[in-house]
Amino acid sequence: MKILTLSLICLAAMGASGADAASRTPGAALDKADANHDGYVTRDEFRASRAAQFQRLDRNDDGVVTLSEFPRLAKSNRPKAQALKTVITHADRDGDGRVTRAEFVDGPAPLFDRADRDHDGRLSRDEVAAVRDQLEGLK
Repeated sequence: MKILTLSLICLAAMGASGADAASRTPGAALDKADANHDGYVTRDEFRASRAAQFQRLDRNDDGVVTLSEFPRLAKSNRPKAQALKTVITHADRDGDGRVTRAEFVDGPAPLFDRADRDHDGRLSRDEVAAVRDQLEGLK
């Protein structure tokens, strides 16, 4: 679970632009997901955020993410490369080596589930801060 959660964060960071450096920190994906800025991240907001991340990761706009879209990372053993490989393996529900938009966006959301401590389907600022602190400790 730790590996998958950290891998999802790394994958989100890989999709971020250079101007978006703040999103490369653990928990930033949760902060950014609060689309209406009400202090809560709903499951729908988180899903929409994942859809935007997938759009950035799908570099050739073919509706799937594969290692071939990241040629340097595909050949590397660096942590970022390993995270990408882990995410593709876990998100690839049908085992075809490709992660579709549906697999990524509609698949399991371990980061959200881990953060939602009271299981009310939305994340408060305190829940987001707690999971961010927990993930920072795993670095």
